[in-house]
Parts: sequence; C-alpha cells; structure tokens
Amino acid sequence: MPTFFNYPFHSNGFVAHGHCYLWQTGLVWLHIISDATIALAYYSIPFLLIYFISKRKDVPFNGVFLLFGAFIIACGTGHLMDIWTLWHPDYWIAGGLKALTAIISIYTAFALFYLMPQALTLPSPAQLEVINRALSTEIVERKCIEKELRLAQEITQNSSQAKSEFLANMSHELRTPLNGILGYTQILQRTESLSEKGRKGISIIYQCGSHLLTLINDVLDLSKIEARKLELYPVDFYLPAFIDSVTEICRIRAEQKVIAFHIELDPDLPTGIHADEKRLRQVLINLLSNAIKFTNQGSVTFQVQVIGKESNANANTDYKIRFQVIDSGTGIISEQAEKIFQPFEQVGNQKLQSEGTGLGLAISQQIVLLMGSQIQVQSTLGKGSTFWFEAKLPESKDWAKVSRVVEQGTIVGYQGQRRTILIADDKWENRSVIVNLLEPVGFTVVEASHGEEAWEQALLYKPDMIITDLVMPRLNGFELIERLRQSGPFKEIAVIASSASVFAIDQHKSIDVGADAFLPKPVEAETLLEILRQFLQLEWIFDVKVDAIKKTYTGGLDQSNEMIYPAKEVLQELLDLTQDGDIQKVLELAEKLSASDQQLSIFAQQIVQLASNFQLKRLETFIVSIQESEFRSQNK
Repeated sequence: MPTFFNYPFHSNGFVAHGHCYLWQTGLVWLHIISDATIALAYYSIPFLLIYFISKRKDVPFNGVFLLFGAFIIACGTGHLMDIWTLWHPDYWIAGGLKALTAIISIYTAFALFYLMPQALTLPSPAQLEVINRALSTEIVERKCIEKELRLAQEITQNSSQAKSEFLANMSHELRTPLNGILGYTQILQRTESLSEKGRKGISIIYQCGSHLLTLINDVLDLSKIEARKLELYPVDFYLPAFIDSVTEICRIRAEQKVIAFHIELDPDLPTGIHADEKRLRQVLINLLSNAIKFTNQGSVTFQVQVIGKESNANANTDYKIRFQVIDSGTGIISEQAEKIFQPFEQVGNQKLQSEGTGLGLAISQQIVLLMGSQIQVQSTLGKGSTFWFEAKLPESKDWAKVSRVVEQGTIVGYQGQRRTILIADDKWENRSVIVNLLEPVGFTVVEASHGEEAWEQALLYKPDMIITDLVMPRLNGFELIERLRQSGPFKEIAVIASSASVFAIDQHKSIDVGADAFLPKPVEAETLLEILRQFLQLEWIFDVKVDAIKKTYTGGLDQSNEMIYPAKEVLQELLDLTQDGDIQKVLELAEKLSASDQQLSIFAQQIVQLASNFQLKRLETFIVSIQESEFRSQNK
C-alpha cells in the first residue's frame, strides 16, 4: 500500500507493455486495432442509450440505463489505456481505472438484481398480443354502442320533430275556430247594441276563448321547453306600470273570491328595467293566480323587494329583485312541494285541480331558470304557502322609448280617401272576421280563398294592403308574397303575413320572403288596426261621444263648464274607493250620481268607463285633477 502512494503517477522501474510483445509490428498492431475497435464499440453504446432515454422519457428504468452507460464508458476507457501502456508504462493509472470500473460494475449488478423482479412483470409479446386483441374487441363494441346511440338520437330527434309538427298542426287547427270565436265577440262588442245580459254573455265567451288560447299556448310553451327552444327577449319597460297591470288583473280575481289582496312594493325599486316583459308577466300572473285559486279566506300578498344592487359594465345598475307571493290558503305538504313544478302535476283540492292543466308552474320554473334563478316554495298544510324567486335585472333609463297604447275611443273611420284591403285565406270564418272589423270603419275589403285567386284579385283591384294566410291551397302565402315582391306594381305595397302558427320559424320565413309584418291568429282588433294605421299612415276618426269624454278628461280649466262635478265629499269617497281597488262600489256610486242629478251624467259616464276598463291609475289621476282644479277655483 505505501508503494501505491509513493508511485501513483510515475513508472520508474517499469518497462512498456510493448516489450512483452518483443515489439513485433504485426502483434502490436493487432492489439492496437482490437483495443481501439472495442473502445469505439463501447463508446457508441452510451450515446445510443442517451438518445433512447431522451426519446422515451416514460421508460421507468432510466437510472439503470445511466449506470450501465457509465460502466460501458469505463470499460472502453480501459481498452484505450491498454494501447497507451504499450509505450508508456503508467500501470498505476491503468490499475486505478480498472478498480473504478469494478466499483461501477458492482453497483450495476446490484441495480439489476433489484430491477429484475420489476422487469419480469412486464408483459411478454404474447401477452401484449392478447391485450391488443382485447382492446380491438372493446373498440369494436364501443363503435357498435356509439352507432346505436347515434341511431337512438336520430330516432329521438325525429320523434321530437314529429311532435313539434303535430303541435304546430294542432295549434293551427285549434286557433282557426278560435279566430272566429274571439274575432266575432270583438265585432259584436264594437258594433252591436246589446243588453246587459247579452254584453256579459259575450264577455264570458271572450274570456273562455282567451282561456282556451292560454291553455294552447301553455302546451306549446312546454314543447318549446322540451326542445330547448324557449328563449327570452328582454326589452326596456316601465316597472311601476308593469306591476300595476299585473296586480290589477289579479286584484279582480281576488275581489271575486272576497279575499284581501295586498301589494308591498320596495320604495327603492328602479323606474325602468331591462327584461322579458311577456315572460316575467306570465310567471307573476301564474304565481298570483295559483295563490288566489287556493285561498278561500284570508289574504294574498304580493311583495316586490330590492335585496341588492351593483354597477355593471355599462355604467348602469343591476338590481337583484325578489318577487314573493304569500297566501293564507290550503297549503301543501313537503312531498307535494317537490312535485308541483313537474309538468301535468297538480296537488291539493280535486275541484281546483280541474281548473288548469298543471303546466303553469312547470313553465314558470323553466322561465325563471332561463333568468338565472329558481322558484322556491315554503308551505304549511292548512296555513298557506309562500312562493318566491330572485332575478338580477339591469336598470333601464330608456324605458320611455317604449310607448304604451292609450285607448282613445271607438274607431268609426279614418281621414282621407277610401282604402282597399285584400284578405287571402282559405277559411271563410277568418276572412269574415277581417271583413266585419274593417268594412264598418270605411275600408273596401276584397276576399280571396287561395293564393292564385289573391293574385288575380290584386291585379284587378290594386289594393292598398294585402293580408295573406300562409297555409293555403294552390298557391301558399309564402309563394304569393314572393310573387308580389317580384312584380313591379306590388314591390312597395304593404303585405302582412297572418297565421295561427306560433312557431318563430314561420314568422321569420314570412318576413324573409318579403312580408312587412306578421299578424298572429286569433286576430286581435287593436293589433290589426295598429298595423293598418302604421303602414297606411292613417289618422283615425273616433266616436263623437268618446271624443267628448276624452276632451273633458284631458281638458283644463277652460273646459270646466262642459262637465259638472259632484261635491268634494263625493269626490273624496270616489278617490278612497279607487285607491282601495273597490271597482264594484265605484260603479254603484257613479250610477247613483247619474240617477240623482242629470247634470252629473257626463261625469258619471267618465267614471263608469274608466272603472269598467279597470284603469284605476287613470281614474285616480282624473279625480285628483278635479280636486286640484276645484281647490284652485276656490282660492282665486
């Protein structure tokens, strides 16, 4: 050992290894070439291992590969050292290198010893073949399952499409007779002089027809929900007037059942909001109607409360508003509360169940879900229920842009020359509604039972407007509109598409082919007349009596002699009854005034008209304006 430390880097006393080969050239070159070739082969192996590891980083034995590479490099270096010692007898260095190689080889052997059990667990080529076959079988089975799923999906889509087509056809067939029923009730109400009993009878017919129309719309709404086609169309509208319209409708129903109806509004409510007015009204009326229907005594309370607000990206305020309906009705048990939002599910009194389809709450829940909320319910059997939901509604400061239709009286004519309207519909009852609505107002109405006849009539009469049904024989409405738009004389004429179909695709298609507007069936008189006014630029002539009432209502102090007002005590009593929503007593008091003094008949007539139309806000404003006018007159 001391010798090792004394001569580690010099070889005094040693001879070169080449002397052993007597420096025979052939033998020396044999060793040189052999050792060099072996060293080169050894060095190539680690480089190949490094390349393999860099490409396959997922291989779990990288550490062993690196250790094995170091062992190979040490062996290759030993062979190069053998060439060196042919001329330089540095045997201590050569021995040290061999010792290092021995140490590395021992570590490699131990590593392989621990690695062997893991390596044996790797699957053999035969096992891999079995696994591959199993995977191939699984892939085939999965493809078969996917094919079956696609087939089932196609069947479902076809079924859904068939159902939609059935509902569309059913809607069209049901709305056609409804068009006649609702249309003629409006005609009779406008043109015929009826007794009180007859007027109420016509009103009942109209209400029943409207209820049937609501049921049809409920079924169609449900089909849209199932097909995921129900969408919200938000607009800007005046929130106080919206709440007033909803509560007035429900207040009448509550008064008919002689139950109290309370309204609690948060003073912090925004003036205008941006939401789907139609759908929000549908939800609120449904919740309030259900509360009134299942409450036989006590009260129904409608609460609208702001529970939070925050600024949005448009520099406006988002209000989180809670709409809550509380009743003291029959209530429901918790098990039933989980079922009431399912389609066609009804709970509670069997007699009350027969009044609906069981779709209202299901549809309302889906609408509220589209709003990003959910209808909640708490109920105690025999004590009442509370329904509520919270909606995030953006504030609208442009609500005034959305105008509201103000009734000005009964239309009896229009200014200017006589206009001609062509109505094309294969159902005579549908044409009859339009004819009886428009001829008394001064229009010339030309009828056609199909598209070809409508084209001929258009060429003959040169109408100012054409109203056409979409589903007709020989030439349907779409084809008629296209033909009209392709013809020079009719390119600028107003064409209105009318149909009992409520599917948006039909409405959009009619507009795409050239229609100016869409008129749904059953035709509402106000909607039809507004379309005529808009597209023909008409100025209506109203009934003289109604105009006089309007003139009196909107007039100032200069017109005070045209209407005699009752005593201030009577005015206050009328105001109190109006604010309480007691329409029946308002009407009774107005009749007493008219009977007691002929001079009060004009005033009483105005009160009766506003109260009969449930225009309580206008009635209240009217009475207050009279009180203020009387007060100013007394203080002059």
